[in-house]
Amino acid sequence: MIANLKKSFFGLFLALLAFAYAEDTSIPGVYRYRFENGLELFVAENNAAPLAYIEIAVRAGAVTQNPENAGLFHLYEHMMFKGNEKYENQQAFMDGADELGQIDQNGSTSIDRVNYFFTIPSDLVRKGLEFWSYAVRTPKLDEQELENEKAVVLSEINAHFSDPSYLCTAELFNTMFPENPWRTDPSGNPVNIERATADTLREIQKDYYIPANSAIFVGGNVDHEEVYYNVLQIFSDWENPPELLPSAATESKNPLSADKKLVFVNPGASSGLIQIGYYLRGPDGETDASDTYAADVWLKVANNPNSVFAQTFVSESSLGIPQSDYVAASYLTQRLTSLIGIYATMLASGEEEGEQSYGIGRVHPYTKSVLNPVDKSEKFLSVLKEKVVPAMLDSEKFFSAFGLNLVKQQLEDERIYSLESAKSILGILSSTWSTCGSDYFFAYDENIAQVTEENVVQFIRDYIQDKNGTLIVTISPDIWKDYKTQFMARGYEEITAEKALWFKSYQADKTERE
Repeated sequence: MIANLKKSFFGLFLALLAFAYAEDTSIPGVYRYRFENGLELFVAENNAAPLAYIEIAVRAGAVTQNPENAGLFHLYEHMMFKGNEKYENQQAFMDGADELGQIDQNGSTSIDRVNYFFTIPSDLVRKGLEFWSYAVRTPKLDEQELENEKAVVLSEINAHFSDPSYLCTAELFNTMFPENPWRTDPSGNPVNIERATADTLREIQKDYYIPANSAIFVGGNVDHEEVYYNVLQIFSDWENPPELLPSAATESKNPLSADKKLVFVNPGASSGLIQIGYYLRGPDGETDASDTYAADVWLKVANNPNSVFAQTFVSESSLGIPQSDYVAASYLTQRLTSLIGIYATMLASGEEEGEQSYGIGRVHPYTKSVLNPVDKSEKFLSVLKEKVVPAMLDSEKFFSAFGLNLVKQQLEDERIYSLESAKSILGILSSTWSTCGSDYFFAYDENIAQVTEENVVQFIRDYIQDKNGTLIVTISPDIWKDYKTQFMARGYEEITAEKALWFKSYQADKTERE
């Protein structure tokens, strides 16, 4: 009887604590708490299995870098696993995780976020929270371990440099963010890695690994009130520095005075195909949140094969686009570095009408195409700007194959499907928290429901119409050999490591200045 009374009082105590801090959310079973030190906690209850997912995320990805510390956030992420106040070294750290029955333990460094996570038995949630508290708050940063990990990180970076697609992406970011290309490069400058010391990493810890810049995500067979109480006990004494760093500077929405035209010679590309991507700056989560909803609706409509976006490209027979699913668009909301992409895959040269396999496992009819690869690339741009964009600005045409209400419903259905498990909910929430904040995540459906056709048209005017972008034409070495002279004469530049890797020119300029 006494034990039951104690349990009842403890449950009441937890409930009172939770009542004081819990915030309602738009998703059943998901709870949000904000602590006085700025730390946020999100709990997703799901008792389908006796497991719990725990993640701690920090707004400290590449977007927070400067040229002198680019790459150190990734190096710091590695050092988090190398021991701390409780676990003396990496082996002790890994043994501690294994004792918790951990599954899928890992960490990652991206443009907008660094995060650490694992899945453990749900009855060990408190110990799991303590485990990550030691890791985040008291990393050992041993000098010898640091030297060993530098070699690992440098090896990863060198592996990237041998990947042609990595260089293509690097050149794209280098072009679209010419003032701060390091803010899109989590790998960073190898020289920074080589020169890193424990003291430089402690500066990162002091400025970024703080409660006001962090969030904890717990999901699975857990009780949100109990999780809150445990986090309150473990993390409430975590302190911020006397002064917080100012928000990162915004990036230009119009970085180019004219279109930039690039050629990516891909050894793995088919000699029978050309792939084209055209990239523009898109709305950013931190500064243009209201525009991101219209961007998502635009993207959904544009990617419908029956949309005027796709059909206008395909109807231009000289481009040699086999059919509408060879046309696509992309947009991903980032904190300060969002891009819009418009793509097409087309026949490389003139062919007679008929059927042919394009080296991707399918056979389709194609129309006669008479333009060479250089002309096709130029034609793609002119069709986009002179025909596709005007067609999209006519809302009646743009939504004719895919009504606005249906688009909204499909976006809502896709979101519901993506939030089926506690882990998937928290994964999306963590990413959104780092780019737009948690309010954005919980109000997303409501804001999508308010998007009008006029909002979408305005998005097209603001971010696509009459804007300059980067055109990347991907071709095989054979095509490049035959048409290099013509591409160069039209103002195209080949993507190479020397130009794509921002730090090569930066390091050369710095050496000259010194």
